[in-house]
Amino acid sequence: MRTLLRTAALVGLATLLLIAGLEGGIRLLAPQTVRTAYLEGGPMALKDPVLGHVNRPQTRARVQAPEYDVEYATDSRGFRTGGAAAAEPAAGAVRILLLGDSFTFGAANAVQDSWAALLGQRFAAGGRAVEIINAGVPGYDTSQQALYLERLYGSLQPDIVLISFMTNDLFVNEPIQRAPDGTETARGDARAVIAQGGRKRSSLQAVTLLKRLLMKSDSTYVRLYLMTPRAAFYSLPASDLVQRKMAATQALLRRIREFCAARGAALLVVSVPQLFQVFAAAADSPPKGVIPDLPDRELAGFAASEGIAWVSLLDTLAQSYRRGGADLYHRYDGHLNAAGNRVMAEAVHAALLPLLAERETAQKASLGTEKQP
Repeated sequence: MRTLLRTAALVGLATLLLIAGLEGGIRLLAPQTVRTAYLEGGPMALKDPVLGHVNRPQTRARVQAPEYDVEYATDSRGFRTGGAAAAEPAAGAVRILLLGDSFTFGAANAVQDSWAALLGQRFAAGGRAVEIINAGVPGYDTSQQALYLERLYGSLQPDIVLISFMTNDLFVNEPIQRAPDGTETARGDARAVIAQGGRKRSSLQAVTLLKRLLMKSDSTYVRLYLMTPRAAFYSLPASDLVQRKMAATQALLRRIREFCAARGAALLVVSVPQLFQVFAAAADSPPKGVIPDLPDRELAGFAASEGIAWVSLLDTLAQSYRRGGADLYHRYDGHLNAAGNRVMAEAVHAALLPLLAERETAQKASLGTEKQP
């Protein structure tokens, strides 16, 4: 009996030493942590009583992760910038305000690789006088975007408002809260940490590495996603929770549409899929019972009934992935990579051209009227 216990103890000790050695080797040679260094201004999330949080102005941070190493910088308004002073827009430029979460902010990418920056470059290359304002705030849902638009509009007076909608907005959207004194607030979490993307990492880096290796398989990625409660948003019949979240989202989109319409601003909503949706849509045979574009079907129909321009990027990204085979997202982090940002910038550019043409025509007509005696 003692011999058996001694053998079991030795095996256990050897196993612990092996695990410790593996963990130590990973930490030394292939660290799996996300490290954030605040270079100027401190943490990028600044608590806000209405919105939960905003980007801290005049802040610079470096974020190092297994999939990327980038710097984030914000200007005096908290908008993402490349660090240098922004060029003055051309006279008569059409101003486009981008609202969204970390995908709009450009998380996990250098600023020049973000779709917002690439969009501006495409307009400039085409000789169009367009000013792009990136007001993306990581962690924002649709309620926060609605209230942020109402806060920013008076000082910015955009001609076009572009809302970047993510399916994960649908998961968390709640009605805007109204206090007895009439103050409205979003449900956003004031504890959000901007620079890191919000995904929890295991304290054991060997476990994180194993997850990353598993996620290299498209089918395994999809199966892992379908084990989460969010899978309910991609199947029928819709649960009570899904119906409630859909109703809250529709009410928020209607509020944004009414706000823009009252001020003569054009509105475009761009629906950006999660990586799970792209894998499922690009597969030769999607998982049984899974409808990757179900949220888009519901919301696009609602948008059409409300007169909201709605553009879904699911087919565009799925076709690009199926055709080229190169990743368009950071698989573990979940954000678009540089290639995915290029695809999105091209699609958004095409969607904006008709709205831009309408604005330019209206500006010319206005100038012509002013010149008449």
